[in-house]
Amino acid sequence: MIWNKKLMTLLSVFLLSFSTSLFAQKTSNSVKKYIYLTFDDGPLNGSENIDEVFKNEKLKVTVFLVGEHVEKNKTMTDYFKYYEDNPYIEECNHSWTHANDQYKKFYSNEQTSVADILKNQSTLKLQDKIVRLPGRNMWRLDGKSKNDGASGVQTADGLAKLGYKVIGWDLEWAHHAKDGTPVQSVQAIYKQIVNQLESNKTFTKNNIVVLIHDEMFQNKWEESELKQLVDLLRKHYNYIFEQIKFYPQ
Repeated sequence: MIWNKKLMTLLSVFLLSFSTSLFAQKTSNSVKKYIYLTFDDGPLNGSENIDEVFKNEKLKVTVFLVGEHVEKNKTMTDYFKYYEDNPYIEECNHSWTHANDQYKKFYSNEQTSVADILKNQSTLKLQDKIVRLPGRNMWRLDGKSKNDGASGVQTADGLAKLGYKVIGWDLEWAHHAKDGTPVQSVQAIYKQIVNQLESNKTFTKNNIVVLIHDEMFQNKWEESELKQLVDLLRKHYNYIFEQIKFYPQ
């Protein structure tokens, strides 16, 4: 009886792996498609697992940083320094205060919201003028734009005039606020990524920006859902992980 259960478990794992491989083969072609894994709101608990993980895996990612989190305590400052020294991690702007989570008030004044973002840029000494607005999925790229909600439009336009690339996202891998565990299963988010890429349901064809949060890194890397997702996506030989600074204009 015990052996039957073990056999069924092994068979289930094999069938899942086999079906995933078939799915990857079915959707793969010679056209290169780019995946941008982006992590918001760091540094936070969970950020400590990012540095060595991506260095060892040679996996390119982008982190959108909140200045107040960097200066919160020595631990968070150390996490920020780890980011700076890792060639696989690109650091970008996510505002100084994250609007104190009062987005309507934050965006009601273009001057102060832009100033908040400029403070983050200068204080953290961020190299590239790339920003993701707190609480808003907006885009401003070389004449192309997309808005999210009624507020924040003037702030996005103002930053674009200053030469900033305003980056939103195509898909969010959501997480539970209480413990950071993912809402979608690995298979679900994997299929969403593939389907959006293959059906061109992204802001830019053959490119997909995925929003994730640092809290999802609180599990060990080899056991984490993110590792499973990356392994699945790497089965597509034409899928390339890249940093946002290389996103097409």
